[in-house]
Amino acid sequence: MYVQQTLFDEPDYVPNFDVYDRVIVMASAGKDSLASLLALLDWGVPRDRIILYHQRIDGEPGEEPFADWPCTDRYITLLGQHFGLPVHFQWRRGGFRAELYRENAIPQPVEFDHDGRHGFVPVTRAKPNTRRKFPALSADLSRRWCSAALKTDVARRAIAHDHTLQGTLDNPKRLLIIGGERWEESPARSRYAAFERHPTWSRSRQTDLFRPVISWLERDIWDIIRRYHLLPHPSYLLGFNRCSCCACVFNGADHWAMLQRLAPDRFERIVQAEQELGFTIRQGMSVGEQARQGTLDRMPDKWEQYRRWAFEPETLTSLEFEWPNGWYPAGAFHGSEGGSI
Repeated sequence: MYVQQTLFDEPDYVPNFDVYDRVIVMASAGKDSLASLLALLDWGVPRDRIILYHQRIDGEPGEEPFADWPCTDRYITLLGQHFGLPVHFQWRRGGFRAELYRENAIPQPVEFDHDGRHGFVPVTRAKPNTRRKFPALSADLSRRWCSAALKTDVARRAIAHDHTLQGTLDNPKRLLIIGGERWEESPARSRYAAFERHPTWSRSRQTDLFRPVISWLERDIWDIIRRYHLLPHPSYLLGFNRCSCCACVFNGADHWAMLQRLAPDRFERIVQAEQELGFTIRQGMSVGEQARQGTLDRMPDKWEQYRRWAFEPETLTSLEFEWPNGWYPAGAFHGSEGGSI
């Protein structure tokens, strides 16, 4: 019988990390998941227990970019190298594009690359259905399918099918999953628990979920990144206030105007997808119409250098960064627009 060994009376309570065999950080490359990792290091969690998990939104390596930032894979790889941590990548075959255009078919299989071990996880318990719509602007993950189909479900399947994370009935593996959600982000997330059982829990794999920065304010997030002298993901440097996808469905008019300026080819792919599907991301307004209403006021003066880091990943060579006094990224402190519901 499973017995929860750590109870939280206060949201800032730190669990006993010694009871866990592995601590798996869900590393999106965003500021909150980065701060979660840094909090673990502050608390002295041994680095040989930490694994960075990253879900590739656009699918397998070499897949033509569609929704995600081109630099994100590179950023996560450099993050692992910077701290000497393994990075485990997983993805749904075909990524965002395949799921968006799926018609009368089951979801594509999940694949993963864990320290050179390649895994293949077919989807066997699903009925054929049709997407052909962009994810909804909703807190309901059955409608905002990008988070569910390309992130949480992919991670769960990769964990469940990695034999190195599987114990026995007599000696189950203890895993701690680290999530970067914060109460400040949205009304939906304000109801999240700091600690709970993770869906991958089984009799041979006892898995807990801990959100170490759940009660932190955004300034706390930026300040710990500053203290570690780390370069934030280039999306924040360019003026975006969240690091999910450059073509995120939560983008507002300014974000679409910025993307059109920064990467017109990527912007045009979304325009064409809306036309092909006969379905706009925001009801009653295409991304082209939104971009025409937006401004470039969020973008900093040095945006050309940051654009290269974001869209030409080979130019991003190090995450070491000396923060100027009083400086924050152009995308910091913009509120919840373009963010989680």
